[in-house]
Amino acid sequence: MNKPATPLNSKLSLKLSHEHWLIFGLASTVLVILALVTALTYNMGWSKLATATLVFFLSYPLIWLAWRCYHFWRQAIMQLTTYTQVIREGETNLRFKAQHQDNLLAELQQEISALAIGNAHKVQQSQTLENVLSHILDSWPIPVCLFDENNQLSYRNIAMKEKIQQPMLIGTAAEDLGFVLNNGNLSHSQFNQQWQCQSISYLFQQKQCHIFSALDISQPLHQQQSVTQQNLIRVLAHELRNSLTPMASMADTLLCNDSFNEDQVRLVLSRIRQRSNRLLSFIEQYSQLSHLPIPKSSWFDFKEVLDEAKDMITEPCSITFQGNRQCFADIQQMAQILINIFKNAQEACDKEHCKIDVNLYYPQESSQGSYKTEQVIEISDNGPGFGNLDNALTPFYTTKSHGSGIGLSLCAEITRNHGGKFNIENTDNGAKITMSWPVK
Repeated sequence: MNKPATPLNSKLSLKLSHEHWLIFGLASTVLVILALVTALTYNMGWSKLATATLVFFLSYPLIWLAWRCYHFWRQAIMQLTTYTQVIREGETNLRFKAQHQDNLLAELQQEISALAIGNAHKVQQSQTLENVLSHILDSWPIPVCLFDENNQLSYRNIAMKEKIQQPMLIGTAAEDLGFVLNNGNLSHSQFNQQWQCQSISYLFQQKQCHIFSALDISQPLHQQQSVTQQNLIRVLAHELRNSLTPMASMADTLLCNDSFNEDQVRLVLSRIRQRSNRLLSFIEQYSQLSHLPIPKSSWFDFKEVLDEAKDMITEPCSITFQGNRQCFADIQQMAQILINIFKNAQEACDKEHCKIDVNLYYPQESSQGSYKTEQVIEISDNGPGFGNLDNALTPFYTTKSHGSGIGLSLCAEITRNHGGKFNIENTDNGAKITMSWPVK
């Protein structure tokens, strides 16, 4: 099949630029004028010599006028081009020649000048901001450094240089400084577990860059460890004292007698065995709290697990449920949470009838119900509330004579292992427990 013929003007428009079209138009105008003059003199009966002489003398001013038109157009464009190039290089000492207000280039000149002023202002602001940030980061005690898209050092503050203890020249590769890039995150062997490191990737001028910072958390860690040890020692001392003091007293009673009564000895030994079993149970519960398995979360029917937990409560207790039945968690550990909370509420309730309300909902669920990011479980009772909110979640702390102090601590630890939060509070009607964690 033959292709349709392309018009001549279309071919020329594809090959010729605006400048070439201007030259072509001026040259055509000069040639047309000379051709008309030649035809006019021929009709008037002029001789060939006279016609040639006239065409010769007319061609010079016509060519000069055409060249001036071309030069005027080209000079204005060149001035704008030069002015724009100077602005791009950041120079401000060159000014564009003022144009007449009726000139078509006057408005373009004003727009370019406004653009130049705006760019200069942005550059000045950027430089000022960079200087301020540089001064702030230099005075920070937190080590900070920046790497460009080629993982080459572009900035480091004084704290970083002191910590690395090696020359950190701008442009040095990250690996030469001891940094390791893994899955977009930077790390360094100088920063051990006592440092909280953070690596952030960001786009700067459409280029992927990295910022690395490290925070010394050794002091907060030591303080937290000290607080944890003090709480543990306090609880252990309380439990050991409650068990060993009666045992020592009963042993002293036997030793003070001149003769041993078999029934009395058996009674003392049975009491000592009872207290020993209590200590062994205490140690087993502590081991259970310290070695919780990693939760294997999945979607399940929360109402079914709730009904199973109800069957574990032997005393009269009314448990009502409302909300969404779909729950995302480790089903076994969720059942353990419910059992512990229900038992704790039932044991603490001083009324004839214990009432527990359970509610499960998604605070960020869309109207169509297809967008869920976090689930919340609220459990409230009609009991007296928590006797000591500050120590209610402390392991093995209890205000009940027959309690172990492990139930709520275990529930809080399971919730944290799910990546969530475990909050307790007292309300006008009793105690309230709120658990929340993200869902997939």
